[in-house]
Amino acid sequence: MAAKFAASHKFAQSQQGFILAAVLWTLAIMLIAVGIFHAYVERKVAVGIQAKAHIQQQLDAYSTEQTLIYLLGSSRFTLAGMTFSQLSLAQSQDENFSYTSAVGDELWMDSTVYQGLGDVQFSIQDNGGLIPLNAPDPTVLSDFMSRFEPDLGTKTRLISALQDYVDADDLLNLSGAEKLDYAAKNKPAPTNDFLRTPSELARVMGWQEWLAAHPDLEVQNWLSIGRFSVMNLNTMPKSLLMKYLGLNEQLTDQLIVERKTNPFRSVEDFVLRTNLILTLDEDRHRFLPGNELRLKIWNKGGGQAKLISLQLTPNGLMGPWQVDYEYSVQSVENNNEALAIRQSTLFTSALGDDIRAH
Repeated sequence: MAAKFAASHKFAQSQQGFILAAVLWTLAIMLIAVGIFHAYVERKVAVGIQAKAHIQQQLDAYSTEQTLIYLLGSSRFTLAGMTFSQLSLAQSQDENFSYTSAVGDELWMDSTVYQGLGDVQFSIQDNGGLIPLNAPDPTVLSDFMSRFEPDLGTKTRLISALQDYVDADDLLNLSGAEKLDYAAKNKPAPTNDFLRTPSELARVMGWQEWLAAHPDLEVQNWLSIGRFSVMNLNTMPKSLLMKYLGLNEQLTDQLIVERKTNPFRSVEDFVLRTNLILTLDEDRHRFLPGNELRLKIWNKGGGQAKLISLQLTPNGLMGPWQVDYEYSVQSVENNNEALAIRQSTLFTSALGDDIRAH
């Protein structure tokens, strides 16, 4: 009897040990499952947060773009840039009042960097401050190329090839290139139309090789698809201004500060106030921003920037503005950024004083 009881007690103890082990294994499996689920949820939450931030960035960029285009199409320009200040009745009736005089609150149109919504940054560039590629008169382009190309023959061939590429006929300019020349080198035929973007210049006979040999020529930042050989010294970006006038950085910075404080009105005014010994043709320079502009919009921190070229057409049948082209480029630091700090609140207030943390 005692032996039977001992055996029964031993069996009960073994059952209790088995149950305890099973419970511990169950708890371990549950803890592992909870850990896996927790990690899964964390990953999904992180993905959701990233997706939300990305969507917010896209919304901020789109809102900045559309608001900016609207403001450009509905605001007036002065010698200093775009202003939101409206003319008073007394000013509009004053015959001595200059409509183009600087107000002091302008958005500058020389590629200066401004803060948009959220982490979005943008710049505006008047195409008149850039070297025109589509101008029938290549004088400005030719003079600028002389800064890079000392050989007159090479420069002449390149400009002739560009003129053949954009003109509407198949007639060959002296030293130029037409369809047969392109076919001989297995290159796409010239469009016989204006360049659509500055980057299309690389398709013109001889230009791709020449640009590759001159990497310091900033095609995207210095060239435009403008059709007029007229330059705006009030809106020329800093890096181009240095190259165009042959100035060092210190003099260029002084010139930029001067034109921000009191924009230049004429070549005579420019020469008198800067004391620079320059030969500038009055007919080749203007000082009021034009209606052809380039916008650049990107998120702070780098990455891709959206480049938009547009024409303001306030009386146009197709609307108050027309987009010539838009595409993505690599965003880089702008050398005028420090000059924009005191002006950055202008666009913020125009957007409704966005108060989200940047």
